[in-house]
Amino acid sequence: MATVPLSWFDEATGQVSLTQYFQQMESWQRAMTDGVISPEEIRTQGERVVSLLKEVEPLVTPEQHLQLSEIFAEMAVLQAMQGNALTTALQPKQGG
Repeated sequence: MATVPLSWFDEATGQVSLTQYFQQMESWQRAMTDGVISPEEIRTQGERVVSLLKEVEPLVTPEQHLQLSEIFAEMAVLQAMQGNALTTALQPKQGG
């Protein structure tokens, strides 16, 4: 298993460093063994995330819960925006 970074940010750039970290995660490497992410692998990863959230939720204060909920929501927006941009970029150009 990859070593979990102590900070969420790259000190040099100030950017979130977890985007590079995911490639070291066992769950990512296992899913990418055949080079294809299957619906089953997505479901399994979703279940893993839910399990981890259920473990940590009772450990945070209500204020931390609110802040983390906002972060998760904004991350979901970012993920949706990236997915939309990728889908749009992969669509064949019409006309011209």
